Amino acid sequence: MLRWKLLSFLIVPWLVQSLAPTDDIAYGDSGQTGYLPSHNMNPDVISSQEFGILWKNTYDSKEKWWAKPLLYTPSSSSTNGGRQLLFLASNENWIRTVDAVTGAEVSSRQIQPPFLASDLGCPDVPDFIGIIGTPVIDPKTETAYFFSKGYLNRASSGGVLNGRYSFHALNINDLKDRPGFPVVVDGHPADNDGARYFIGGTTMQRTGLSLVNDVVYGGFGSHCDLFNYTGWIVGVSTKPNVGVSSIFVTESAPFAPPVAPKISEGTAPGAGVWHAGMGLASDGSRLFFATGNGQGRQNKDAPASGKDPLSTLSACVINLGIDGGGKLKLSDYFQPYEYISLDLADLDLGSGGVSLLDPSAFSGSNGVSRIAVAGGKSGKIYVLNADSLGGFKQGSGGADNVLQTLPSTGTVYGGSASYPLEGGYLYVMPQYCSPMIAYRFGRDSAGNPLFSKAGQTQDTSACRLGTGVPTITTYQGRAGTAIVWVADVDAGLRAYRAIPDASGKLPKINLPPTPKLNKFQRPAFGDGRVYISDPNGGVMCLGAPVTQALSCSSPVSFDSVSAGSTAIRTVNCTTLVPIKSFAGLTTSDATWQAKNSSLPQGSLAQNEKFQFSVTWNLTASLIGDQSPGGKSGSLTIYTSGAKPVQIQLTGTQVSAKSLLGLNPQQVDFGGTVFSPGSTSAPLRASFNIANSGSQSLTITGYAYSTTADPPVEYNNVTQVANGVQVSPNFVSNNLPAVGSQVAAGQSTAVSVEFNADRVGNFDNIFTVWSDGGSQFILMTASATSPSTGELSISTPDGGWDVNVLELDFGRVQAGEKVTRQIRICNRGGGLLRITKSKPPVQPELHAVRPTSDFPEGQTIAAGQCATGDVEVAPSPSTDPDSPDRDISDSWTFNADDPNFGLRVVEIRATIFSS
Repeated sequence: MLRWKLLSFLIVPWLVQSLAPTDDIAYGDSGQTGYLPSHNMNPDVISSQEFGILWKNTYDSKEKWWAKPLLYTPSSSSTNGGRQLLFLASNENWIRTVDAVTGAEVSSRQIQPPFLASDLGCPDVPDFIGIIGTPVIDPKTETAYFFSKGYLNRASSGGVLNGRYSFHALNINDLKDRPGFPVVVDGHPADNDGARYFIGGTTMQRTGLSLVNDVVYGGFGSHCDLFNYTGWIVGVSTKPNVGVSSIFVTESAPFAPPVAPKISEGTAPGAGVWHAGMGLASDGSRLFFATGNGQGRQNKDAPASGKDPLSTLSACVINLGIDGGGKLKLSDYFQPYEYISLDLADLDLGSGGVSLLDPSAFSGSNGVSRIAVAGGKSGKIYVLNADSLGGFKQGSGGADNVLQTLPSTGTVYGGSASYPLEGGYLYVMPQYCSPMIAYRFGRDSAGNPLFSKAGQTQDTSACRLGTGVPTITTYQGRAGTAIVWVADVDAGLRAYRAIPDASGKLPKINLPPTPKLNKFQRPAFGDGRVYISDPNGGVMCLGAPVTQALSCSSPVSFDSVSAGSTAIRTVNCTTLVPIKSFAGLTTSDATWQAKNSSLPQGSLAQNEKFQFSVTWNLTASLIGDQSPGGKSGSLTIYTSGAKPVQIQLTGTQVSAKSLLGLNPQQVDFGGTVFSPGSTSAPLRASFNIANSGSQSLTITGYAYSTTADPPVEYNNVTQVANGVQVSPNFVSNNLPAVGSQVAAGQSTAVSVEFNADRVGNFDNIFTVWSDGGSQFILMTASATSPSTGELSISTPDGGWDVNVLELDFGRVQAGEKVTRQIRICNRGGGLLRITKSKPPVQPELHAVRPTSDFPEGQTIAAGQCATGDVEVAPSPSTDPDSPDRDISDSWTFNADDPNFGLRVVEIRATIFSS
């Protein structure tokens, strides 16, 4: 056994071990790509009858696993003899290791009594709040790390002010504390704002943890936006007795709301970090994450570079630099141009995390060597340059400076996943009755990265919140074997072939039925096995081989059934082995009904066939979940001497009446350039008014407002010459008249045109009323002033000469090198584009970087500048008496600012010998 030492006074016998290829030791890989190539998930096996539920353990019904289970294989010399362990960490602060193959418990321990949800008045996490964020295991030391919430002095209660967060390090083999741990986080001030102290009672640690070098980082947000909370990133050293290495607060002085003397007073700065459980992404020297709604709003409506300091990091994608000691410092950020509108509509960006895509498969030209992807409640998926995230309002028309914005069909919680083989794919699983979408990666003619929709699933996510983030597996890293997995709160575990077929569909793999699953769960993968948990204290393992006594038609589809009615289907079965007797059957809930008496009475020989009926009863007395959409359940048949046989039951519950739906959640028109006295081209977009009920829907009214928070002040839409003004500057020419109807199961597209009449942001919350309910969407747009190019030349004293077209180096001695700069700034509001750039290329007088300084097509954001270096480098002279000589050249520029025009900078120098 290898050992390492901390000086002469401390010896820590931590194992030095490597990671087994089928282990799953964190929420995701370091970049949060969601791709697992080495877990022996063979699609041929998974789609066969051999794949089924190998074991299920049931614990306390109130014990829940918000944290993803983890898989780790200790060293062969450890007490666990090299067998793979499943590591479980629960809301009750229980930690367990079980044999990953058999489900037998190996060790268990309650770290401390959990914090009581009843102390908060927040239903998001019911009953107990202990370990919520997914831990991380360090295979080099066989140590599991996690944050645990409890009370001061390990009490069993105590209220919010006595709530505490501690950081734990445990030996994975025996679950004992490592020396120097646990570490209490409470009471530490933020590195970037010494007046703000971490208060564990008001915060919740939800993100998956990330181990970067010798520091573990976790993100913290709020409990239902209660108290004057803010977002935190906490880093704790894995070295004994070091403690908290860095603590970064997302809302800080001078622009954040001031620190209040009591937790329930003042304005909550906000900007929490929660990601619906997704982990923090890192490339080893940087940490990437997204934040939720917040206050302060330092940027207000003024464009800003992402490289400039920002103390109010609400609704941002953030890049924190990590120094050698683990300290965090803001390096870059992206903030959507309509972030204030997103705050007002509660469409926070931080409901999803950030994925750093594999640079070997996903990259582009023009400096795009690493791509980041983020998305939130608005449904917009932002594709970002990880090395230059985009700042605020740095794009055309004052909109976003991002690589691409992808539309989705619903809100995004958790984030995305990617598959780097077969050309590269990106997968997003929106919430609320939405299909999973696959985007294919490519590049345009200029080499810029470009995603396009390649396909989607035929079934949809649950029509309630909680479907998890996709995960992609392959069999031994082979192309053609990719499976995309997702955990659905209603339908259970789902799997699809990752490459869309010719019709644009992701082929579904029929899995053994599983129960409803925990919110925002991500399955864990071992050696050919997958692990999930349900909301009733159950943890289960699926794998192969499972010997089945019966082969029955599964899934059994009921298609669409209206609430209040029933439907009946027939199940056909064939015996695979002789059966002595049937012990009965059960269903997953009371809406799925079948009778024991419908099963065969007595014994059956092998290959005998039988059938029975199953009913889906959606009468009012039985429906527990009133939301429409796809539903699933299971029917289990018990026979003597064989494992139970499960049959999946599926159907779509539809409203017995009409049901209104609007999509997308946000209608983003982007940005335009506005100049007084001129007419800007209108921007156009559309949204859908849908009826997912079984009766015709009648529209009863429209209105718009500036906020979704009560009290809402509504304004009526008005008729104008070219249509209906749905709010100032937004007009529709085909908005259905009040009283119009939308047929059952149909939708109508509504076109909207935006016209700017000033510089600034435009937004409205547009609400539709109907006899099938009311819904609202957010409309956003931006207009900025035209770009204004300014050319200047550096002076020898470090200044700049503006609008001078002469660069005179003066006298330069032969053999020496002198460098000066040319600068082009954008003093306007729009995006300035360099349309012509012809640099000097002489040996003795040239641009230092002729292809990368001012390349044609380069854009300069509002308030930003670009510079280029010019160098005079005369050859050494062999004759000290040689006469002076003059050299000259020029650099020619033009830009899309009509007032910039063709500009030729004349460059000259006089060369002399000593």
